[in-house]
Parts: sequence; C-alpha cells; structure tokens
Amino acid sequence: MAADASSVGAALKAKVQSITAVTTVTEELDTNKLLGRPGQYTSAAWIADAGATPGATGIDGGAVVEVFATAADLQTRSEYIQGVLKKMGPAFGTEWHHVKGTTLLRISGKLNPSVNDQYGAAFGS
Repeated sequence: MAADASSVGAALKAKVQSITAVTTVTEELDTNKLLGRPGQYTSAAWIADAGATPGATGIDGGAVVEVFATAADLQTRSEYIQGVLKKMGPAFGTEWHHVKGTTLLRISGKLNPSVNDQYGAAFGS
C-alpha cells in the first residue's frame, strides 16, 4: 500500500530546503471536493514552498501530493489536469507531474525548473 500523502510530504520536506510546511488535506479543506470520492485521491497534502505564493493553498502554494487507489485513477487525474492547463494556455498555469506507484506529486510551474528537479530527486521519480 502507498504511503499517505502527508507522509510523502514530510519525507520531501526533509530533503527539499525550500519547503516551509506540509498540510494534510481533509474533507473540510479539500476545495476540489475529490478526497475519498470514487476514482479520486484517497489522501492529499499541500506543500508550501518559499518560491511560490506565500499563504496560498493547493498548487499555488508550491506543490501537492495526491495518493490514489489505483495507477489508472492517478493517470486519469494527471491527464485531466495537464489537458486543462494545455487548453487554457500558459497564463492559466503550468505544472510538472512526478509519478511513483499510485502517488502523484504535482509541482507548480511558478517554481524554478531547478526546484522541480530537487523535488523529483527527493521523490525518487
């Protein structure tokens, strides 16, 4: 079984110096209202990064970890997000996605590519 999103976030925080906080996403905090719903993430965590928007939550804060029941559910979510971003254009935002098993690590395109590389190395993708 995959680790929960908060555990993944804590492991990343120990390796990526620009991470300032990890917040466990609960049903109350989940602005997407996807937590625990069929085909969606089973756990999620927001990662605040010093290079992103201070005080922002979700991807705007730096990064997001989402854990899914199956790799197929993860793939569907990743493709959906990337498709929407591509359709809307760069002004709507960009993201890097790293995948390991059933865990999706989403990194904000507001961060520098070198920071994305640090996350990828720490994540092991």
